[in-house]
This record gives sequence, C-alpha cells and structure tokens, in this order.
Amino acid sequence: MYHTSTTTNSLPMSEFIKRYQDQEKFMAYCKECPNYNTLWSCPPLQFDANELLQDFGHINLIAVKVIYEEETIKSADTPEKVKEVTTNSLREVKTKLADTVLGLECEFPGSIGLASGGCHLCEHCSRLEDLPCRIPKKMRYSLDSFGFDLTAITAELLQIELQWPKNGLPEYYTLIHALMTKEPVGTRLDTITI
Repeated sequence: MYHTSTTTNSLPMSEFIKRYQDQEKFMAYCKECPNYNTLWSCPPLQFDANELLQDFGHINLIAVKVIYEEETIKSADTPEKVKEVTTNSLREVKTKLADTVLGLECEFPGSIGLASGGCHLCEHCSRLEDLPCRIPKKMRYSLDSFGFDLTAITAELLQIELQWPKNGLPEYYTLIHALMTKEPVGTRLDTITI
C-alpha cells in the first residue's frame, strides 16, 4: 500500500522563528480550518506561543513521506477511496511518528514535541465540551498552531515539496513533527526511521 521515507534537520530556534514564523498570516489560515477552536492541539492556544518557544535553543524536525505504491494510487479512484486510504495511512504513520517523538522527549529531558496537524487521539475532543484534554501526556500541539510556514520549512530545510490531492491520491503525503530542545541533539535524529 505504501512505504515511508524519513528526513530530519535541526536549526537554532531563534533562526527558525526569524525565517519561518508569520503568526498573523498563518493564524488566518488556521481560522479557516475545521479544527480551529475544536481541538486542544490547535489554535487558539491557551498560552503565549512565543513565550513557550523562547524556552528552547533548538528545533529538530522529523519529516516522514508516506509514499503510495502505484497500485494503491490507481485503486483509489473515487473521492471516498482517496479519503479512506489517506485517513488510514496517515493516522497509522502519525501514531508511529508521535510515539517516536514522545520517546525522544524521554531521552532529552526538558524537551517538548510538536505534531503534524491536529490531534486525533480521541474520537471527539473534550475542547468541544469546554473540558480539559483527556490525554495531556500524549497530546502535542501542531506546528501550524505556532504560525510556522510548513511549505517553506519542508522545501528549504527538508528538500520535500508538499503534495495535495487534486483528482486522486497524490504520489505521497508528508507529515512533519518536531522536538524542541534546550541543547543540540547531535546526530541522534540520523538513525530515526518510521
């Protein structure tokens, strides 16, 4: 059905913010998303995003390309089939990637992971009932919610062009998680495969 390819890169947080953050522009996009104000992982955040980012010296990116086999692309010949393949494959890979980042948090005390897109740990987020997150130890905020330009990040730092479905399943999708750390992680990310 698919295979994956993992790419990583790291940057000092101050440089990353300077090059890739435009909160006003990207929060406007977030407001158009159905996850806005419905998932705890998504905007509006309940804290000052910039204040949190200032606590970290580095951001370590992990991108996973979910590359579909030719037969899978051909068989996803209706919008319903495209949605089914997309939902199932991305959820499976995102779960593995999230678990990897949680493991890295344990290796690097004081670090915090960021996720790709909205959280889907619960069938219905408790934010809709104005209740606290049910699984705060696993839920991670999305990179998008900090106003980062994911298209530029993937192109410039990870050499990946984002693809979107047009008239069928694209050749691949890309999931991007990050680990914010106080100190550099060295070559640790070089061995990660999802």
